[in-house]
Amino acid sequence: MSQQFVGINGEQTGLGFTNRDQGAKVEEDQGLIDFKIITNNGNHDRMKMLIDLKNIFARQLPKMPKEYIVRLVFDRNHESMCIIKDDTKVIGGICYRKYPTQRFAEIAFLAITANLQVKGYGTRLMNKFKEHIQKQDVEYLLTYADNYAIGYFRKQGFYQEIKMHPDKWKGFIKDYDGGTLMECYVHPNIDYGNISDLIREQKQLMIDIIKKLTLNDRVYPAIEKQNYKVETSNGDRPAVKPESVQGIMESGWTIEDYNELKKQKEKTFMISCQQIIDTMRKHKSAWPFLEPVNKDDVPDYYDVITDPIDIKSIEKKLQNNQYTSKDLFIKDVKRIFTNCRNYNQPDTIYFKCANELERTIDDYLKKLKDESQIPGVSKKIKKTNNK
Repeated sequence: MSQQFVGINGEQTGLGFTNRDQGAKVEEDQGLIDFKIITNNGNHDRMKMLIDLKNIFARQLPKMPKEYIVRLVFDRNHESMCIIKDDTKVIGGICYRKYPTQRFAEIAFLAITANLQVKGYGTRLMNKFKEHIQKQDVEYLLTYADNYAIGYFRKQGFYQEIKMHPDKWKGFIKDYDGGTLMECYVHPNIDYGNISDLIREQKQLMIDIIKKLTLNDRVYPAIEKQNYKVETSNGDRPAVKPESVQGIMESGWTIEDYNELKKQKEKTFMISCQQIIDTMRKHKSAWPFLEPVNKDDVPDYYDVITDPIDIKSIEKKLQNNQYTSKDLFIKDVKRIFTNCRNYNQPDTIYFKCANELERTIDDYLKKLKDESQIPGVSKKIKKTNNK
């Protein structure tokens, strides 16, 4: 799951929630869109709006029988909240039924014209609907959502866990095959009509508090180039003592933090190397390379091979923290194969075992080389009094 904003109602929205609502709210404030409650009261203009809304439901909900849509939209027990654009055009809405004695409302249909769904109208519609229903002393919203709608309703604070007591709703709403019953609690103290402003103000308040507790907004001067010096343990990388960098100590950093992080990197490096060693040892072609070559069995081996290495020796060096870089470990592993090929003829079993084991282990070595973790150098940085 991507980063989430979890609201007081349990809204699990993406980070664009406030932007979607705010964009449509701006249009509402400018008079470009409006939200109206429509019922089948026989009024000509209202009837036309209901017909337009029914057509949107029919297009956007193709699996829903059209006769059923017509019956509910024009049923006088149902109401609809329409989004009106440019004072005349219906671009979406919600058809619902209130159960005042039970303090809940059931959403029957909800849809926005297809080419306008990316403009945040769906989010704004739900917030305006909650604002309206809140004033009707409604405590819960229920709806049956198909698989395509579950994600939308989750973002609007609906959950599949029904907390309302069954006696309040069972027998009042119809079960739908293939639908998932979802519930949303309408909080009495939330200003749903201005929820995007509320979230933005909360975010700014948190930023202001964080600024008071941290130095993240303070900019320190850079280190002068001539003050760089080279660590002898890692000669190709310029470095400075962390304590000498302005702002480091003020941030709360300590040398203990550094040493702990270094230990974690060392541990990660050792685990990766040990896994390669274990993989080599288990390979069927590793048997010639498990132990150092016995001089009694091969008297001239050490005359030809002046820098011998084997799996057991590599493991011992790893346990003794002798590998201060990935390259040193990889170089030793590869030397197993080059030593074998330098001493043995291509038609020998040893030569063939070296090639087969190298082919297997080469991918592991490439992966190790690409890993961001690097072994910590054995030398500790001493804490100084300089700040």
